[in-house]
Amino acid sequence: MATTELDEARYCADTFNGAIASAAISAAWELGLLDELEQQGVVDIADYARRHDTHPEALLTLVVALSSRHVVDLDADRTTAKPGAGFRSAYLTKGFFHWLTRGCGELFTTLPTKIKNADRVGTYVRRDARAISVACRNIARTFFDPPFRELIDDLDIGTVADLGCGSADRIVWLAGLRPQIDAIGIDVAEGAIAVSKEAIAQAGLEERVSLVQDDVLNLTPREEYADVDLVTCFLMGHDFWPRENCVRTLRRLRTVFPNVKNLVLGDTCRSTGLAGPDYPMFSLGFETVHGVMDQFLPSLDEWTSVLEESGWRCADRRMIDLPAFSFVYRLTPA
Repeated sequence: MATTELDEARYCADTFNGAIASAAISAAWELGLLDELEQQGVVDIADYARRHDTHPEALLTLVVALSSRHVVDLDADRTTAKPGAGFRSAYLTKGFFHWLTRGCGELFTTLPTKIKNADRVGTYVRRDARAISVACRNIARTFFDPPFRELIDDLDIGTVADLGCGSADRIVWLAGLRPQIDAIGIDVAEGAIAVSKEAIAQAGLEERVSLVQDDVLNLTPREEYADVDLVTCFLMGHDFWPRENCVRTLRRLRTVFPNVKNLVLGDTCRSTGLAGPDYPMFSLGFETVHGVMDQFLPSLDEWTSVLEESGWRCADRRMIDLPAFSFVYRLTPA
């Protein structure tokens, strides 16, 4: 077989195996296997199966899939696994894999019916809101919360409202960090509200953290919103678009939260200047999902262009390398 044919075969195998490994990374995280590997450094597969009531052969199959991309290394007898050369990167980015395969898995497995016009009727795209909330919690905690904390360190905060609160991770963290503040989580998805309730109860914060099931894109004033002085919104700002809708939504926030002093907005933008093979981690999946849903994704320049028109000015910002084309802005009323 010619070298070029060998290369082509390896290319196709790597592409195929990568899809399997993506699902395996997500599953291994959900099952707790990745965390145990991170904490213990080695896992006895049969012992793990007994302790976690998992099918031993199925678990081994999962571990083999992880080994195909060097996330783990298996011993010669396939009885133990330890972190491989790719483990650190996979562990850091596990939330992206969970978002892709667990949160958006149905979209990809039924992709032809999402593209044919005859099938694009009604609720033709379904995603797992709970899985997306869990994935975004990890993504935000790992990549967005460190710059977010920098931006609010010097702020005097009384009540915070988190738009699209997802798992409530941010408001639980804030309420724990600053015992003097109250918090409100707002999300339209029942799955996200369910995850949030669990997190708030586990943290023992029911007295200070409340939840509202509401559509962030169509908020109206409520009595509990009157005291909010900090509004946060992470990983859903692109849902505000297209442009005229974004301007309207950002303006409405000034009315819904009449005493707001700061709006901290963190999001991922549409990539610019990339060719197909050059897409970084997450960008291709993010843009593919939203393209199939016919949802416009703004570029960073387009985001910047709406702020003044919307009644806000950028007081400070941080740019984020992963996810690529991402930012955290601290905005104040103009």
